[in-house]
Amino acid sequence: MDISPKDLRDHILKMASLVEASLSGAFNGEKTMEDIFELERKINEFHMLIDDACFKYIALKSPAAKDLRTAIAVMKINADLERIGDQALKIKRQYLSLGREILQLKNMALEVNIMVKNSLDSFVRSNIKLATDVIEYDQEINLLNREIVKYHVNQIKNNEIGFDEGYTITKISKNLERIGDHAKNIAEDVIFLESGSDIRHSPEFKAGKKE
Repeated sequence: MDISPKDLRDHILKMASLVEASLSGAFNGEKTMEDIFELERKINEFHMLIDDACFKYIALKSPAAKDLRTAIAVMKINADLERIGDQALKIKRQYLSLGREILQLKNMALEVNIMVKNSLDSFVRSNIKLATDVIEYDQEINLLNREIVKYHVNQIKNNEIGFDEGYTITKISKNLERIGDHAKNIAEDVIFLESGSDIRHSPEFKAGKKE
């Protein structure tokens, strides 16, 4: 099978659409647990297909420069997308166990959905500026998580909600925060793909000081 960088990108975008559907379905009452399980099954199939395609592309084509970076970046994005799918499944299960809507969580989920979308858009558009914005916004998601955890821990202490309910809320918040981390990872991979720079330990780049 002849594999090209375009094929790798097309595969990852198809997988990304499934992951976004799973994430949005985690808080959607019209989506059942079975719906999310089915999306997870398809995501896992893509995860294996994409890894296999990347390995074959590298082995058979011996790519260099940006073509090699494309294969490496797609493999890394593939792993983060698969983990976002896992987190979405956990969130769906936890949210169903609550039995009621938690506005703070839904608002945080909207922000995280936007972060994931923007990280993927930066990949589609080869947009380093958008990827950098995603990385910076991760701090806002971390702050939202801390606020939700603090608020509900205090509610537990004051006997305003039960321990199990409060703990479940904090777990969902933490899972959303982890999805934000995966979106940040994708954005970092986009910057590596487009610039050749590994900025994971470069605060100057993350702060937007490097062009």
